[in-house]
This record gives sequence, structure tokens and C-alpha cells, in this order.
Amino acid sequence: MRRVAGFTLLEVLVAMSIFAVIGLGATQMLRTMIQTHERIQHKVTSFNGVTQAFSRLERDLGQIVNRPIRDEYGDYRPALTVATGDYPLEFTRAGWRNPAQRPRSNLQRVAYELSSEGQLLRHFWLVLDRAEDSTMKTQVLLGDITDWRVNLIGEDGETTDSWPVDAAAGSLPAGIEMIIETKALGTLRRLYPLVSLAMVPPISGSRGGDEVVDDDESVQDDDNAGVQRGVELPGPDLRGPRS
Repeated sequence: MRRVAGFTLLEVLVAMSIFAVIGLGATQMLRTMIQTHERIQHKVTSFNGVTQAFSRLERDLGQIVNRPIRDEYGDYRPALTVATGDYPLEFTRAGWRNPAQRPRSNLQRVAYELSSEGQLLRHFWLVLDRAEDSTMKTQVLLGDITDWRVNLIGEDGETTDSWPVDAAAGSLPAGIEMIIETKALGTLRRLYPLVSLAMVPPISGSRGGDEVVDDDESVQDDDNAGVQRGVELPGPDLRGPRS
């Protein structure tokens, strides 16, 4: 009778052990690659979010104008307030577009704050001098923030964390520094120099006066409008409290 050669039990066990070790190593390598990919994607998403938030801040602060307002209670508010008002950062900016041609100014009142959920919020109003029924709109710019600070730089290089100071109630600082700490990227700093707007008369043949501009829900700005025109709507005398 012819005997058929085969594997012994010991050989089968050794082969199974080798394949198990190879499979475990391949699984571990695949898991590591997936986790690395997820971490990279999370950092890329966080970096894109921070970039968009800084760009939003740059568009707003790059067109800041020295235009005080009156709030819904009729109280005087300076053109720029940092840590001295209802919000950590509030100011007036130009260049607010309006493709719908609504009858309003190209100036906009904007405020920023850090929510309790770690989100950087941007608020804006549809009017400058607010009434009691004026509504505020809010946008979420960035999440997963652990800290957010604002520093101001004066013309002589001195720094402060509040504005206005008594001696500069009617002026603007030379620059604003933003410090944002995120869970994914750590501490990020950005310096925004503030420039004075040139008051250019309307071009001959244009409508003149104020330009009407868009709702900020589209999050699109005429980034050059404020710098090139620097126009404002006539407003009440805001040099001091009402009598």
C-alpha cells in the first residue's frame, strides 16, 4: 500500500504561528497608517480653519475706520473697544458690500468673542447707530480654542490689552496682535497693522456719497473699497454724551 506524504501536526502549528504573526504585523501597520492619516487630516482641517479665521480678521481689521457709534441705549461707543465694552473686541469697519442695493451704509459694526464652548464668534449688526430693536447676526469662525487674547500696539511701540485709553479715546492704535491657542496647533500669533484711510472724493459720473453694499451672510468683502474710498454716512454728533 502506497503511503501519501503530508505535514505533521507540528509543521502545521508552526506555519499557522508564522501566518498569525505576519497578519498581526500587517494589521498593526494598517491601523497605524489609518491613525496617522486621521491625525494629519485633523491638523489640515484645523489649519484651514485657522487660516480662514485669520483671513476674516485681516479683512475686518484691514478696513477699520474711526467712526464711533451709539448703542441700542443711546450710549456713546468709541470706534474701537478692546476689553472695555460688551465684547472683548468691537470696532467699525468699511467695505461692506451690498449686491442687493439696499439703502444702507458701507460701514459695519463688528464684534468678536470666545464662547464658553471654545468657539471664536463674529457678530455684526445691520446698522451702525443701533435702535432698541436692532438685531445682531453671529457667525462661528473657529472651534476647539483654549484661549484667545488681543494686544494693542501704540505708535511708540508700547503695548496694552485694553482700548481706548484715556489719552487716546478718539484715536486708533498702530496695530493689533491676535493670540489664539488651539488644541490641534498650539499657540498662533498674528499681527495686523492698522492704517489710516485716505479720504478720496467720488469719481466723476458716479453716484457719489455712500455706496450700498451686501449682507455679510455671504462672507464676501470688497477688501479695497474702504481703503480706496473711505466714505461714511452722515451720523449724529458723537463727540460726547447726549445732553
